[in-house]
Order: sequence, then structure tokens, then C-alpha cells
Amino acid sequence: MITYEELIKKPRVFKSLTGVSRFEFDELLEKVTPIWLQLEYGRLNRLDRQRAIGGGGEYKLELRERLLMTLVWLRLYLNTEALGYFFGVDKSTASRNTRNLLTALRQVGDETLGWPEPPKRGQGKSLDQALQQYPDLWALIDATEQPVQRSGDYETQKAHYSGKKKGHTRKTQLIVNEHGQIRDVSKSTPGSPHDLNHFRQSRAAEKIPKDITAGGDAGYQGLQIDLPNHSVITSFKATKNHPLNEEEKLLNQEFSRTRIVVENTICQLKHFKVLANRFRHSVDLYDDTFRSVVAIVNPRIARRIALVSVA
Repeated sequence: MITYEELIKKPRVFKSLTGVSRFEFDELLEKVTPIWLQLEYGRLNRLDRQRAIGGGGEYKLELRERLLMTLVWLRLYLNTEALGYFFGVDKSTASRNTRNLLTALRQVGDETLGWPEPPKRGQGKSLDQALQQYPDLWALIDATEQPVQRSGDYETQKAHYSGKKKGHTRKTQLIVNEHGQIRDVSKSTPGSPHDLNHFRQSRAAEKIPKDITAGGDAGYQGLQIDLPNHSVITSFKATKNHPLNEEEKLLNQEFSRTRIVVENTICQLKHFKVLANRFRHSVDLYDDTFRSVVAIVNPRIARRIALVSVA
């Protein structure tokens, strides 16, 4: 049976199974605990609850062990029967416990999003301080698609069929700064919409500060229409009758060096197999799952930025 006390004795195994270090786990537990307690209070005091406070079964695992189990699920994407076996509970308990923790983890992830407020007049920030605390020069946009189970409903499966991926997918859009830190995550949608249409549906244009340059790959051509007050750069796209000239190829290569950070961030998210393998669960659970991984990856990127700034 896997336990926190046994696992911390082997740090490399701990990180291999959970995707986080012991320091990251303890920090995450500290953030999750008050949110989970608040959610649990709301659950126990809901109007349609039939039992009095104190009624019902007790949790078999402490919150720390349940968080550990949830991270193992995110990292390895085991089925609930195998997950429950490793933690000494049945599969229904494993499923229920992880779903409850995903809601709290999502809130932690949401708190890491958004653009920092720029220094206001009279705050006396030096240029170095401003660049360290408000580093964003770019809003780099990209979408990622993940295979999902084919729905038995014709209209649902049709909406989820992605011509780009030749399969049924769920699409989520990320906006990161030039260091790869995630500033915005869209609600996931069926995979059929074009990336630019997905951007428009997400209403992300309303969130991007006007003094930040927005950029995307060739799938976002026409982005300047949605961001008329921004500086916008997108990759040139070759067509059958209009191949790229040498200057356009060179500009694409130069922009790719800037845009690669959003690909690197997506790669970090997909180190957690729950976002890399075919998503076996209901798509209603997808956004909670995606933002739970953001709760792990985004603080990690922020720490890396801070270390580089100090150095």
C-alpha cells in the first residue's frame, strides 16, 4: 500500500509517481487544505442533504493521502480499480475521493492565472523591479487537443471530431507570457472548431492587456481583427498558389523561437498522463482535470522565472 510516510523516503520514486517533489507536494497541500475544508463545509450544509452534520461515513484516508492518490492519478492515469488497490480502498472510494480533490485543485490552479497589475503612477518602481514583478511582453496563444472517447450520440461525436487530428478530441486554449507562465486557460470545447474560432468563443481578447504583444501560429491568421488595439504577430501560412518567399520563411523561423515557449508549457502539462492519453472519463470532468494540472505546473514555472531573475 502506498503512503506518504513511506514514499518520502524515496524522493525519486515520489516524483516519478506524483510528478512533483516533496516540497511541491507540501506547498500544494497547504493551499488545498483551506479550500477543501470550505467545499466540505458547503457539501455538509447543503439544503438537500438528508443526514445531519456528523452523519454518514468517514473518510478512510486522511486529506494528505487523498491528495497523494489524486496526484498519482493525474501523473499515471491509472484506472480507479488499480488506483484503489495501491491505496488500500475500493475503486468507488478512489473515484469519489479524487473527484472531490480535483474541485479544490482547480481553484488552486485558477488562482495562478491572470495578468499582474502594472505599477501605477507614484509607486516608485525601478525598471529592474518592474521587469521582475510585471514581466509580460508577450501573450502567446496556442490550443492543445486531447483524444476523448467517442460518444454514442451522433451530434456529440460529430462536434468532437477534429479534422486536424482525424479523431474525437477536446480542445483547450492557453495564453502564456514570454517565459511560458500560463496567464489564461479557456474552457474546453469539442475539437471541431478552428483555433481562431475557439479564441473568439473564449472571449480571451477582452482579458489581454493592451500594452502586450499577442502572437500565434498560422492557425491564428486574422487575429488582428479581434485585437485591433494590440500589436499582433502571426506566422505566415503557405498556400497552393502562394508559397512562402525567403523573407517570410526567415520571419517564421524568428517568430518560432519566441513562440516555442507555449509549446514547452503544453509539453510540461502533458507530462501528466491524464492530459496525454485518451481521456476515458466524462468530458464534464475535463476542465477540473486540466486546471488541476495547471495548479502544479504554473507555480513551478513561476519559481523558475524567479530563480532566473535573481541570478
